[in-house]
Amino acid sequence: MNLYYSLQGAPNGHPKKVMEELGITYFHATPQSLGDCWWFWCCENVPKELPSFLSPLSVKPELAIGYGLSKKEAESIELRMKDENNAHGSEQAK
Repeated sequence: MNLYYSLQGAPNGHPKKVMEELGITYFHATPQSLGDCWWFWCCENVPKELPSFLSPLSVKPELAIGYGLSKKEAESIELRMKDENNAHGSEQAK
């Protein structure tokens, strides 16, 4: 799951540190200074109920190239997302 972290209403502290305190791990983090937010890619240990400053991220990695992601980073995230989807599909088949 990819997450959108809004700095509006978020706790004081660096977003990466807040994510760590929440127990959420991620593959890559992209700051978006103009949007007053961060994008966290391939998150794990995401609680079912998200805090108000977190929501699912609808931006696809390939559309974020030039907006904080390089082509190589976007490809790496997409590969990771495919691997996660395959892993979840295998778990559900059991």
